[in-house]
Amino acid sequence: MKREIVTKILERTKILEELAFVAEYFESKDEDSCELLFGFAWGNEYYPGNEWPYESVKLNNLVEKVVDVEESGIGRLGSDDLFIKVKNLEFQFCHESDIHISYEEVTHEAEHFYERWQQQGLDPSEWLKNELKGPGEKLR
Repeated sequence: MKREIVTKILERTKILEELAFVAEYFESKDEDSCELLFGFAWGNEYYPGNEWPYESVKLNNLVEKVVDVEESGIGRLGSDDLFIKVKNLEFQFCHESDIHISYEEVTHEAEHFYERWQQQGLDPSEWLKNELKGPGEKLR
């Protein structure tokens, strides 16, 4: 069953810091790239048609890519959804100014982010996701 870790609402500077940390962390684990999707609402302007495909982005270019799209005026991190897939995790930098991580199996990487966010006072919670009935059961 799918699980999700969610932070509390964050300031923009912290969201940008965590985006950079995601890239740096996975680069340190010998990952080269991630899959990136600009969600609602900047996806409406970013993608030329009705299809919104994930695109491969080098981790060392992730923050620059997001900032460049922001500077184009079509969206903003923390105000529009941004999805990043790397390894077996999917990060959602949410339009509600929080961050979600979704995954099927507990991994070292998921635990690392939970512990990091706990130590930084970001008040993470972990949930079983129930796609049909809402957030599901709180695990911790």
